[in-house]
Amino acid sequence: MGGSAEVKSKKKNGRRSEQIINVLTAAVMTAVFFAMARESLPWASVIFTVAACYTFLMFRVVVQSGRASAVMFITMFLIFFSLIHVEDQLGIPAPGSWFLGLFVGGIVGINKWTGTPAKTRSSRKPTGTSKDGLKFTGGPRLALINAICAAVLLGIGGAHFALQTPTAAVGTVFAGASLGGWALFHFPLSLKLRNLLLWVIPVEFFLLLFLAGNTGQTALPFVWAYGALLGILLGGRYWRGPRLGEPRPPFNARATTGRKQKRKRTPQPKPKQKQKQ
Repeated sequence: MGGSAEVKSKKKNGRRSEQIINVLTAAVMTAVFFAMARESLPWASVIFTVAACYTFLMFRVVVQSGRASAVMFITMFLIFFSLIHVEDQLGIPAPGSWFLGLFVGGIVGINKWTGTPAKTRSSRKPTGTSKDGLKFTGGPRLALINAICAAVLLGIGGAHFALQTPTAAVGTVFAGASLGGWALFHFPLSLKLRNLLLWVIPVEFFLLLFLAGNTGQTALPFVWAYGALLGILLGGRYWRGPRLGEPRPPFNARATTGRKQKRKRTPQPKPKQKQKQ
């Protein structure tokens, strides 16, 4: 009993030390932000707060949906590049404020501060099999999480279109990327083909980035990326019926459901010894 209590005490002290380090790290990040943005603190504070809330919710809520979590993780860095692109127009240290806010919100969101785990139940693991292959959990909660994430992507992409270059070409790219992402995850392609076609998104992003520099339509690469991610969320999930909230197949997860049956070794007959006559 004494040894068990000592182990628990060491774990508790180690956990407390870890929490102190995390609090100090978040405090240092916040202090760096105030020092960096002291000349434009009101507007920079908005970006810092939004970034902190973003990562906090991503690690506490969005993590329940595997696809939404992956999409919003990519979006986190995409927003950073968007802010770099419009920093001169805003006149505030927007990328730095976003970056520091992400760290602070991530520290608060990913860590366990009380007796209950910080990370809510995730639906990334398959719960069974169906005629389409693996089966994942669904429900209105997951559908709502994905719908809110899709609305965020629609709003950011629409802001790039409306505020930067509201031209027919940019609007066409935004709509086409959304439709392409939707079709890629809505229709049952093979897993290898779909994963191969996903490489079109970053390749096209850099091509449009080069084109935007030559044509002056600076929003082109960003509306492409946000539109494609928006389409992935909309096309990769069931939005009505008994499968509401479930992701559409195919899945990158392996079929690990069910108990693996252990192979029973068949006893081999021992060679008979020759009797001495």
